[in-house]
Amino acid sequence: MKKFYILMILALAVSGIRAQEQTKEATTQRLDSLQQVVDRLTTNVATIEKENLNQAIWKDRAKYFNIGYVKQTLTDKTFGGDITSDFGVSLSNGKTYYLHKKPIAGMIKFGLDWTWLDINYAKSSIDYGDEESGTTESSDVHQAEFGMQFGPSVTINPVHHLKVSGYFRVTPSYSMLYMDETFHHHYVTMLNAGCAVAWKAISLGVEWRWGSAKYNGLTLDGLDLDEDSFGEEDNPSMGDVMDQMSAPKRKLKTSSMRIYLSFRF
Repeated sequence: MKKFYILMILALAVSGIRAQEQTKEATTQRLDSLQQVVDRLTTNVATIEKENLNQAIWKDRAKYFNIGYVKQTLTDKTFGGDITSDFGVSLSNGKTYYLHKKPIAGMIKFGLDWTWLDINYAKSSIDYGDEESGTTESSDVHQAEFGMQFGPSVTINPVHHLKVSGYFRVTPSYSMLYMDETFHHHYVTMLNAGCAVAWKAISLGVEWRWGSAKYNGLTLDGLDLDEDSFGEEDNPSMGDVMDQMSAPKRKLKTSSMRIYLSFRF
C-alpha cells in the first residue's frame, strides 16, 4: 500500500513538473512573439523617422531665395583705373535639382542649381579734382546686372539638419552702367563660385562673381538736334540721332563678393 502511495506522489510530481515546463515554453513563445512585434514596430518607426528627416533635409529645402550685400570692383581695361563700390545689394531665386535620391555614404548629394532670376546692383562714386578752384567734385556710378545662373553643386549633410554646400555657376547676364553722363550696356557672361552653411530653412553664404565685356555707350552730352548738325536732311532719322548719341566702346571688368542670407523652402 505504501508503494502505491509513493507511486501516486511521484506521478503527480512528474505531472506538475511537466505542466510547469509546458507553461514556461508557452510563456517563452509568447514573449518571443511579442518581442518580434516590438522589433518590427521599432524598425517601422525608425524607417518612417528616417524618411521624414530625409524629406525635411533634402526635398523640402531644395528651393532658395537669397538676399545679399555686395562689395564690387569695376576695372576699366580701356582707360585704366579701378572703382570700388560704396554699397550694393543682390537678389536671387532658384532651385537645386539633385541628381540622385539617396545620399552617397548617407550624407552627400550632387545636384544642378538653376537660379531663375539673379539681380545685382552696386553704387560707386568717382572724385574729380578741379585744378583752378582746388575743389573736388563727386560723380555717382550705378551698375546693375540681370541674369540667370546654372551650374553644378555638392551638398554635405554631416549631422541632422546641418548642411554645407559648394557650387560653381555660369550666369548669362545683361549689364547696364551709368558713368560720366554715359549709359553703357552689353551682354556679359558672369562666373559665380560660392559656398554656404545651412541649418534647416536658414542659410548663410559667400559668393564670388566676375566677368568682362566691351560695353556700348550712349550719351546725351553734346547732343545737337539742330537741322544743321545733320547736313542736308531736314528730318534726321533715328540712325542719325543714335550715331550722335553713341559713345566709344569701353572694356570693363566686374569683380564682386556677395555675402548673403538664404531662405530655403
